[in-house]
Amino acid sequence: MALPPEPAAPAGGPAVPLLTIADLLHDGTPSGTVPTGSAPAVAEEGDVVVAGVARAFKAWVHQGPPTALGPQLYLLRVDAEKLEPHFLAGCLCAPANGRQAGTHASSSSKVDIRRLQVLQLPLEKQAVYAETFRRLRTFEELLTAAGSSGKGLVSDMSDRLAAGGLPA
Repeated sequence: MALPPEPAAPAGGPAVPLLTIADLLHDGTPSGTVPTGSAPAVAEEGDVVVAGVARAFKAWVHQGPPTALGPQLYLLRVDAEKLEPHFLAGCLCAPANGRQAGTHASSSSKVDIRRLQVLQLPLEKQAVYAETFRRLRTFEELLTAAGSSGKGLVSDMSDRLAAGGLPA
């Protein structure tokens, strides 16, 4: 695992979406853009991204177009011959890992990514874990969608009831 080199493109080049901690806390959609050459780190397909703030702590494998990372978002570019990205992200984002690596140096708790631990397994065993981590992530996304749908249903029903929508 190695950190990627600084972008070589000059400032003012093409713009890329910018993901921030605030975006993660809202809905995970990048809210701005930044010129490619001025972005300190740009996540590409297959990179592992770690949010280093306890309230938004998570790690995931970046999918989609290149995305610039704001402060306290860390980029890990893996050597696929040695480390499976989904395995790495799954190990890194374990809640116990975040609690262990958390610091309380200021009013907002941060996660020292250097203290996160990763299970040491051969690549072929990592693949089995990676698939399970992928399934867990998909399950979590389904639960989030179901929760949002349920809240929407409760809200709609409350509006109907408040407007006299209960059959007599």
